[in-house]
Parts: sequence; C-alpha cells; structure tokens
Amino acid sequence: MQQCKQLSVTLDIDGKLGFELVDIHDIIFFEYDNIINRIIIHTANNKYYTMSTLKYFIESLNNSGYSFKLVDRNNAVNIDKIVCLDTSTKKAYFEWPTNTRSKNCTFSGKHFEEVMKLLSSGSIVIA
Repeated sequence: MQQCKQLSVTLDIDGKLGFELVDIHDIIFFEYDNIINRIIIHTANNKYYTMSTLKYFIESLNNSGYSFKLVDRNNAVNIDKIVCLDTSTKKAYFEWPTNTRSKNCTFSGKHFEEVMKLLSSGSIVIA
C-alpha cells in the first residue's frame, strides 16, 4: 500500500474555488467549526476546508505514519509540528518566538498535560 502524502481540500467553505492538494506534512492542526459544519485544515500560512470528522482524519493519518492527536473537542494537532507549549493559556504554537499573529491550537487541560509529558524530553519551548 502506498502512503498518501496529500489531502484534497478547498480554499473556500463551499468549494467554489475547486480542489487543491495540501501536503499532509504541512498541516499543523485541524479545527472543527460546528457553525459552518466543516473541518478547517491549518498550515503555517493558509487555511483550507473539507468535510468529514476529526476522528476519521486522526485515525486515517495516524495509520499512515503521521502523529495527530485530538486535543479538545474541536481540535486535533500534528504533534510533530509543535514548537512551543504555553502552560498559562494551554495552547500549542508552531513557531518560536511567537507573536500576536502566530497560529495556535487550544487544548483541554487533560490533553495539554498528556502532550506536555509526551514532548517534555524533546526540544520544544515550555512557556
């Protein structure tokens, strides 16, 4: 079985701009938005839209060699892309140093502690 390295996504909510391929390696996190009933796929510089469930993406991607984790009811993060964990706001950042425009992913308290333990031996910043 050949591992897929890209996902088919759209640049707009309704797909009017057609499909585009995004490299899975570039995805920093998934966010489910229940108001628009779409999954928003975040990369460092863009956001894309798709249909499905977070559970489906996490299961499929993890079984394809990637490392995604559900970190609250609406977010799943690419563990390999986390550069900084902020203990006061329970957020992951994907660049260091961070600034007001830095993309971030919110965590529930329980999942934040799990990921912090998992990554504490690596080279991430704990702020």
